[in-house]
Amino acid sequence: MSVVTIGEVVVDWISTEIGTDFTDARDFVRSLGGNASNVAIGLARLGVPVSLIGKRGDDPHGKYLDSVLQKEKVDLKDLIVDHGSPTAQCFVFRHEREEYSFFNWPRPNASHLLLEDEVKEESIAAAEFLHATGISLTIAPRRHAVIKAFKIAKRLGVPISFDAGFPTGEDREAREFALTALKTADIVKVNLSELEFWADALEQENKSQEKTLSSHGITPNKPLSATIVDPLDSSSRKASEEVIQLGKKLSSFLNGEKSSPGPHLIVTLGAYGSLLITRDSMDVFAPALPAEAISELGAGDAFIAGMIAELLAFAKQNGKSAAEGDGHMTADFLSDLKEADWRRVLTVANAVGALSTRSMTAWEGLPTQEELSLLVKTVA
Repeated sequence: MSVVTIGEVVVDWISTEIGTDFTDARDFVRSLGGNASNVAIGLARLGVPVSLIGKRGDDPHGKYLDSVLQKEKVDLKDLIVDHGSPTAQCFVFRHEREEYSFFNWPRPNASHLLLEDEVKEESIAAAEFLHATGISLTIAPRRHAVIKAFKIAKRLGVPISFDAGFPTGEDREAREFALTALKTADIVKVNLSELEFWADALEQENKSQEKTLSSHGITPNKPLSATIVDPLDSSSRKASEEVIQLGKKLSSFLNGEKSSPGPHLIVTLGAYGSLLITRDSMDVFAPALPAEAISELGAGDAFIAGMIAELLAFAKQNGKSAAEGDGHMTADFLSDLKEADWRRVLTVANAVGALSTRSMTAWEGLPTQEELSLLVKTVA
C-alpha cells in the first residue's frame, strides 16, 4: 500500500540572485521540481511508500529526474516516458519577501501531456491517499487525467488531498476543473491569498447559480497576490478571527448542501502556522515552528507530505489503515480525529514545512523521520 501523487514532474532552474527575471538572471541551480515530485520525496523521506503518476521526456533531463526519484525510493512504475516530447522545465525567480515567479518551458511538454487512458484504476485502488494540486489542472490533457484519478479515488473511497494553489490567469475551463477538484477532495489546502481567491470565487458562483454559471465561468475579483487579511491575532498569537471566518465561509461553500461530506479545509499561514476548519466548522490552530530559512520554495508541498504522513500514522495507531484492517482504508477515518489529533497533524506538517526551507531547492531540505521527531519534540 502506498500514497499516490499525480501531476507535475519538472526540472527546476532556480536563479541564485534575488530580484532578477528571465532577462537579466545569469546563474541557476538545477534541481528536481514539480508538486507531485516534491510531495512524493517528502513522503518517502518520512518512511511512507509512495508512487508517482506523471510523464517525462526521453532526454537527459528526464533521466536526471528518474535518477533523483529512484535514489529517494519513489516508485516510478507509473511515471511514463514520452519518446516524442521534451521533459518539462521551470525557471524560478525569487523576488523580495519570498515571492516567486515562474517561467515554464517548453509548452507543451511531456508533463502536460499525461492522458486519461494512462491513469489506471489499479494504480489508485491500492492507495491509502491520493494527492494532486491546482497547478496540474491548468493544462489539457493533463487536467483530464488528474480529474479521472480523483473520480476513481472517490468511487473507491480512497482519501483525496488537494492543494488548491492556482494561477488566476488561466482559462475558464481550468478554473472549473479546479472547482471540481475542490468539491471532490477530502482535504483541501490553501494559503492565505488562495483562501481569499477561492472564497471570493465561490461566493460569485453562488450568486450566479440562477444565471447559468457555465456561460460565465468563475471570475474572482482578487489576484492571488493581493492578500489583505491579517493572519494573526496580535494578543492571542493565534489565527485571527478574520481568517477563521473567511475559512468557515469557504468551508461552507465547499460543503454546501451536498449529499456526501465535503472537505476539511487547511489554511497555511507561512511563518505564523496553520489553521484547520473541519467539515463541521471546528477550527484548530497550530503555531509555526522555528527554522533558519534559506528559501520557502516548495514549503507547501512539504507541509502536505507531513500532513499525509501523520494522518496515516493516526490511522495505523487506531486500526484504520489498510495494513490493520480489511486491506482497504477509506476517507471515513478522518471523521475520527479529535481536536488534539488534528493539532498534532498540523504541528507535524508545520515542522516538515519549516525544515524544508533549509535549502534553496524544493526537495533537498525535506527532513527524515529522525530530523522531524527532534523538532516536534521541542514543542511537545
